[in-house]
Amino acid sequence: MLEDIIFGSITMPGELIRVLVALIGTGAATYYDIYNNKNIPDNLLYAFLAIAFIINIIFYQETLFWFSIGLAVFFSAIGYLFYRVGQLGGADVFVLASIILLLPLHPSFVNMAFNIPFIFSVIVFSGVLFALYIMLYFGYKLYKTKAKPNLIFALMLIPYLLFAYIYVNSFLFSPVYFLFITILLFSTIFFLMFKTALNTALSEPMPLSSVQAEDILALEIMNKDLVERYKLPRVVTKAELERLKKTKIAEVYVYTKLPPFVPFLLAGMIFSLLFASSLLLL
Repeated sequence: MLEDIIFGSITMPGELIRVLVALIGTGAATYYDIYNNKNIPDNLLYAFLAIAFIINIIFYQETLFWFSIGLAVFFSAIGYLFYRVGQLGGADVFVLASIILLLPLHPSFVNMAFNIPFIFSVIVFSGVLFALYIMLYFGYKLYKTKAKPNLIFALMLIPYLLFAYIYVNSFLFSPVYFLFITILLFSTIFFLMFKTALNTALSEPMPLSSVQAEDILALEIMNKDLVERYKLPRVVTKAELERLKKTKIAEVYVYTKLPPFVPFLLAGMIFSLLFASSLLLL
């Protein structure tokens, strides 16, 4: 089945409606992610996912239907793991699953040479845009605070220069791939060099009474003995919050200044609709 989808001539029925609903749903989630303190209403997330599933039934195509279901389950499972370690919001997982159900493949007007999952392009563009934002926005903030980098990680530039020399002279060279790899690698080096300063800039102390479910604790800058003694979780669930309120913990550090990610998913989706074909080495 997978080979038939990827290398076959299958197209998505109702693709323009699928695209429109995906843009509207992700746009609505983006609005709340930006203007409602990263708090996207549960009803909106449930409705987006339900509508995505219903549209899949309305424009039913057996092979594509089960492919989208399997893809959504697979990425949701991975997303849940990232959510549990505090690297992805619960709302982000819902939005990702909804996009996958609506657009399991690239629409025909994108002119892809073969059918690769649309979400792959979305993740690539979203990741690159997010990496650029982190470097530019927080780089400026760290510059103003005169944060000192850990220069040992600058040594990672040596293997990068070697890679760049070999790749630029390779017959597989693609300026798009080279740019993306460069941005992602430089953002990784940036994060490692300023890890402590970034963790401090993104978090703030908060009374335990003010902590809410789904908050992400900045365990890296908290007292290690306290973290181990009370087995503090990365992501605070309602059950964990009730347990912690029975302890003697008065204050914790919470990541309150993490940038919202859904806007980057929206931007990544728009870029994918316009430029996904540039990702193919053809």
